[in-house]
Amino acid sequence: MKKVVSETSGAVFSLPWLVAKDEGFFIEEGINMEFVESNSVKVDQHTSDPEEVDPILGHKPFEDQQVAIYRA
Repeated sequence: MKKVVSETSGAVFSLPWLVAKDEGFFIEEGINMEFVESNSVKVDQHTSDPEEVDPILGHKPFEDQQVAIYRA
């Protein structure tokens, strides 16, 4: 069975993944799915320039290679 680790973040993004795990869909596909809590980051600066936005902000587990995927 292949092990896949993903981070969770808020019900809007994580609920479908968690339901799929509870329903056994990952097991049916031969995937041992594990979830890691994501870090909550508060943004204290605002910008109108998209180039100044960190696309991985708050996804430390992904940056540290503790998880293979995160919501996008």
